[in-house]
Amino acid sequence: MKMNRTVRDFQNALETLLENQPFERLTVDQICNEALLHRSSFYRYFHDKYDLLEQTINQRLSTLWEQSLTEDELIETLITYVNQHKKFFRNLTTTGSRDSLYSELMRMCSEILLGLRDKGPRDAAIVQVLHNAPNPALAAYSISGAIMGALYWWQEQNYDISDEEVVSFVKRAIKVLPQVEA
Repeated sequence: MKMNRTVRDFQNALETLLENQPFERLTVDQICNEALLHRSSFYRYFHDKYDLLEQTINQRLSTLWEQSLTEDELIETLITYVNQHKKFFRNLTTTGSRDSLYSELMRMCSEILLGLRDKGPRDAAIVQVLHNAPNPALAAYSISGAIMGALYWWQEQNYDISDEEVVSFVKRAIKVLPQVEA
């Protein structure tokens, strides 16, 4: 996926800042300073920091998807990525108003999944569930809930549970969804 250098610089700045401080405390000015870009550039590409976050997550997920040969490999790669970027995810999910950010992350994840419905491989279980679901938006939220719930739980366990156990849970949860939809 080709991306504008300015967008990439803002995304990299966000990721760098999230290594050291919670998302809720980040300001657009901090992101601009880290990216060495002006606020007007930020607002040319993003509505707010949540829009930047959504585009960053979407970009990273798209990159992971492109690097994976199968859906199972994508899940494994995603869990490994989270494990390698623990500080980023801890600062993304640890806030005083956790519920509002969790809801926003669920919405973002659901929208990304609905996008995969159209551009993901047809043989992937997630894509099949979303294509066959009477209510694709509800299915996307269900899948997002399984993934986000597993990641939140894993973080609360201080990542002491193996990657393999988390991967196994997410794979099972995704495979159960078509049976629930039927």
